[in-house]
Amino acid sequence: MKYHLLFFLFLLVNCFSAAQSNKADFWNEELENSSDIIKPNTLSTHPFGIYISRLNHNFNVRNTEKYSFSFEVSSGNVVLPYVKSYELTDPVDRENSKNLPWHVREFAFDLNKSPSKIKEFEADGVIRSYRFNFTLPLTVNHELNFILRANSLDRGKYPFSVFTSDESIEWFHRNIAGGKDPFSRYHYGINKAGIVYKDENGKVLKMDNNNFTIPGVDINYTYYPKLEMNEKHHIYLNFGAQLGINTSRYNPAADFGISSSIIKKMIIKDKNILSFGLSAGVLRQHIFEYGNGVNLSNQDFLCSFEGLINYKVKLRNSNHISYGINYNFQNSYNKKSDIDYIVLTGERVNTHWQKTISHLYEDLEGWSAICTYSTKRFSYFVYLREDLNLDNAPDLQTGIGVKMSIKKS
Repeated sequence: MKYHLLFFLFLLVNCFSAAQSNKADFWNEELENSSDIIKPNTLSTHPFGIYISRLNHNFNVRNTEKYSFSFEVSSGNVVLPYVKSYELTDPVDRENSKNLPWHVREFAFDLNKSPSKIKEFEADGVIRSYRFNFTLPLTVNHELNFILRANSLDRGKYPFSVFTSDESIEWFHRNIAGGKDPFSRYHYGINKAGIVYKDENGKVLKMDNNNFTIPGVDINYTYYPKLEMNEKHHIYLNFGAQLGINTSRYNPAADFGISSSIIKKMIIKDKNILSFGLSAGVLRQHIFEYGNGVNLSNQDFLCSFEGLINYKVKLRNSNHISYGINYNFQNSYNKKSDIDYIVLTGERVNTHWQKTISHLYEDLEGWSAICTYSTKRFSYFVYLREDLNLDNAPDLQTGIGVKMSIKKS
């Protein structure tokens, strides 16, 4: 992750130094009045993450002029074969486990006799995420945003999963990169759908084919301060707070998060706008609990970071088309130190069979390519997300959406 962060910081610093401080008044006004970056929700369709009110970072520089609506659909192909884990609890076993490579621990302990906390997890299929957004300005520089989150699971067959179906992904692996069946989809069976997770307390999360759920709503407040550097250097800040109300029986709790972003804009070729953004935030899980759910994460805080590069081209008809690259980072769902005491068992079909559970102790990363076409009132966007660290949760993800803005007359 550190190399990705350094890459973004390098680009940001170079662009800051290259920006000229004395722009013509016309282009100052153009930057100040230009429409905001339309960034879709690129959060991963993770089997656990869909039940948690994670932070989707905001790279806008001003509040909406009146109000706006948007609807987004994301589809992610998840392939996580069955794995069972034993978290050793005996101090002697834990010390021995810590000194052993993970792949030999299964043969070093008698798991029928060693005291341990047991988890079981498997997930397969295409997880779809649906988001309904309504944004309302409160006063100057302040706005409120309401998001309804919904999800479904299916087998990812054509024509509803052109890119994220098992067949499409395996065609890519066979003909372009990866080789024949690198993640054993054909070994376990393609076009299957099902998620089953049993935590250490015996509580179970389950989704079957064609299940639909509404796991919660998010309420976001954003403040866009008016600062001297806005007009002088075209550098903007925003500060946000989020209350996430999780309503599913698997995670009956409320989360609270805060975030902040910095955005730099500059004119390219006297008509197009190049923007760079960095954003960081932290989500405190379970500030309120109103039930006894499944233990999806033992982290109190989920920290996240996003970097964005966006290039907006002004078209002849005064519409715009934008191209963006987004990087998203989140710390692991479970504490990294616990992996020292974990024994993993499963069918050793390939070299990364253990990822089903081991990735829960690793940081999550994803890169997204975004394209947006905007008219005066509507914006249409698509994106493609790839997990370059290969946690397969999801493997490949795509998204599409539309935003409608109601502007003041």
